[in-house]
Amino acid sequence: TLSRRATPEGRVAPLLLDGGSSMAGALPRSWFHIGALLDMPLAPAYELRLFNQHAKLQVIDPEELCSDPKWEIDPKNASLPVAFQSFMANGNLVPVGFKQQVLQVENVVRQSEEQHRQLSSQAGGLFQMLAFGGIQVPAEAMFFVLEVGRSTVVPDTMRLLQSSGPDTLRKPLKVKFRDEEGVDQGGVAKEFFRLLSDQMFSPIFGAFKPDSDSQFVWFDPASFEEPSELRPEEFETFGKVLGLVVYNNLPGFDVSFPPALFKKLKGLPTSMQDLCILFPSHALSLQAVLDWRPPEGLSLQEADQLFQDTFCLDYCVSYEAFGTTKTKVLRGSESSPEAVTLSNRHDFAEAFKDWYLEHGIAAQFEAFRRGFAIVCGSPVYDVLSAVEVEAIVCGEKDLDLANLRKGSAVVQAEVNFREGYMDRLWEVLMAFDVMQKRQFLKFVTGSDIAPVGGLERLGLKIQRNGGEPTDRLPTSQTCFNLLMLPEYSDPAKLKRLLTTAIENAEGFGLQ
Repeated sequence: TLSRRATPEGRVAPLLLDGGSSMAGALPRSWFHIGALLDMPLAPAYELRLFNQHAKLQVIDPEELCSDPKWEIDPKNASLPVAFQSFMANGNLVPVGFKQQVLQVENVVRQSEEQHRQLSSQAGGLFQMLAFGGIQVPAEAMFFVLEVGRSTVVPDTMRLLQSSGPDTLRKPLKVKFRDEEGVDQGGVAKEFFRLLSDQMFSPIFGAFKPDSDSQFVWFDPASFEEPSELRPEEFETFGKVLGLVVYNNLPGFDVSFPPALFKKLKGLPTSMQDLCILFPSHALSLQAVLDWRPPEGLSLQEADQLFQDTFCLDYCVSYEAFGTTKTKVLRGSESSPEAVTLSNRHDFAEAFKDWYLEHGIAAQFEAFRRGFAIVCGSPVYDVLSAVEVEAIVCGEKDLDLANLRKGSAVVQAEVNFREGYMDRLWEVLMAFDVMQKRQFLKFVTGSDIAPVGGLERLGLKIQRNGGEPTDRLPTSQTCFNLLMLPEYSDPAKLKRLLTTAIENAEGFGLQ
């Protein structure tokens, strides 16, 4: 069973089934965000200029800020260093919504610069003189025009993106559906990406497949095997599609990508936590292997033999390929893979994770990353964290926790919650903003994706986990959608510690 917990410092805390306890000392990150930035319509463009001119597009390391004398106030004029005079330079103070606004301004500026460059370089044969003395500039000179048919949206898009160079892709996007009158002011492009994502990222296409438990979409490791006709060029095109979404400021791409994808796009290593989120059934099986303890009194040799007799594992992984199950040997030969033993089981778990998230889909991801980078890469994008890129790409979903409450149940115990305590909990949850609601769902279930039928179908369970006096944070067992909640003295403490837990939930039992 996967259970996770946040430490007071927000660091990873390995946790198995015991629930544990910890002192609550960390403040939620959102407490430091300057929310007023979101209400200043002229701020993003002005901030982009400050970030460029003052901070030289560099983010200040908070630890350096506390220790390096260069960030101290100048006693002569009582002013902060120039590089400090930018909100984006102090990224921990800026809500992701405002960072998205700054990124949008930067994208518009880059698109305008590309338009001017195109006009300047091709002006001689570009303009068409009109009868009344004016000039006409073809739309293709100013925009990246994607004309597709609704019934042929995928092949049309693949053909156009593969034949278009970086300069073309970096113009503002305009989408036209063949034989339709709609003019793209943003709505047509959103409809286009909705239709495209439904087909391009579906398992039928053969490039990606959703995990049956988490419903996150991941690269199909069998996508380059016969009889598939997919090539790296197609995955590069998929990356261009995602890059166009970000570059043209079209958040809310309706594909359930896992956090691991955005970590990889930012060049960060994946972890056991990513395996837990993306493939919970695999993670549960690995957890059983890692949790196993031999009976007392056995020698090391006897314990190892009992372990091998119990699990019968070797260094192999299995995956589905066009209706058949295939096996990949991770260590040893095809005819004699190395056995998993009591002493090397943690190494096996790491190798298992690496194959599913790294080595097994390396060619597919590298092509995807290359396509994404062709379109989407800029100073502001470079300073965004993986979590922030995920929020910008996936958008904010309206999560109605009233439906979650309908399907929830309290686990009966020897000591039950006091009367009215559940009402206080739901008042806290309902008052959360959208990001916090998503964080709560991830904390309790391992995913913020609602199943078919809505959040009511999740079957959330809530169990009392001690009472006052306590500073223990709430914990969860994601395999059972179980929230283990201490009974706090008042609603304010409940909100504070629950918020701290969901915003610092970084660790699973596999770490």
